[in-house]
Amino acid sequence: MKHLLFCVGLAVLSGAGLVRADQSPVSVPFKLGKKQAILLPVKVAGTEAEFRLDTGLGFDLISPQLAQKLGLEPTPTKIRPVTGGELELGQARLSSLTVGAQQENDLDVIVGEPRCFVSTGGESKVDGILSLAFFRNHPFTLDFANQQLVLENSESLSKRKAAGKKVDCRLSDENVVASVSLMLKERAPEPEKPGGLAGLLAGFGGGPPEPPKAWVQVDTGCENLLLDSKLMFTLKIDATGANITETEPTDQNGRKYRSFASQMGKIEVSESPSLTQEKSPVVFRKLLAEGVLGQDFLRRYTVTFDLPNSELIFGK
Repeated sequence: MKHLLFCVGLAVLSGAGLVRADQSPVSVPFKLGKKQAILLPVKVAGTEAEFRLDTGLGFDLISPQLAQKLGLEPTPTKIRPVTGGELELGQARLSSLTVGAQQENDLDVIVGEPRCFVSTGGESKVDGILSLAFFRNHPFTLDFANQQLVLENSESLSKRKAAGKKVDCRLSDENVVASVSLMLKERAPEPEKPGGLAGLLAGFGGGPPEPPKAWVQVDTGCENLLLDSKLMFTLKIDATGANITETEPTDQNGRKYRSFASQMGKIEVSESPSLTQEKSPVVFRKLLAEGVLGQDFLRRYTVTFDLPNSELIFGK
């Protein structure tokens, strides 16, 4: 599970999709690495490379080794992860980055070790990480069953929307990260109502409270559902309960943190309750975001990212 997550987004993404009708959809096969990491073939300034796709990162990243091979001279910059603290990395500009038939020129990237953005045991032997920043103007679909990334055109995108379930996504304010509203269905049982007049009066409270919701980042770089530890109080979860496993691991950057592993009774996308999962594994830990929705949920669908229209489409 990835432990460095970024609460970053895009300032303005609006209007119609920017795909052209005369383009044909292009499928790019991907491989699965450690912990279901999505590994894509790319070209960086004409050089063939392998990148990991991480839709929760917010920016594109290349390794220091690749930057040196390309003759780039990074300038210092700082990245603030959701888990706190700062990472001192570099920043550079690529002449081009190509995935399938899609190429972006003069692309700003972060220069850093990919291992800084995966947990121990995750896939880190890659040349870089591709994020939603590369796809900000280009809708694409992740077909997990067939291990294909599909670059959509206007006709194929319309078909995805007609056949799937459309969900509005929230784009954060800086780089490119998409979040959806998730309903956390099962809370701990409410205490029994008192008898007599007190119980009668309690019945006029309007029924059970609405299940809590959280805006969670859609993140292919994370395995399971992560929620900010504050939500344990909202969900009335006892951190010392029998169904909670508490640990104090050290992340890949040497920082210790408290982690509480459990299982949600049920989660569902707020706008589309049929997009649901029973008994979802969950980890509570301190985050600067409300949560992260990982591949354990996502790979049960085909997921189309239509960022120009601030939409995700979930298909069968």
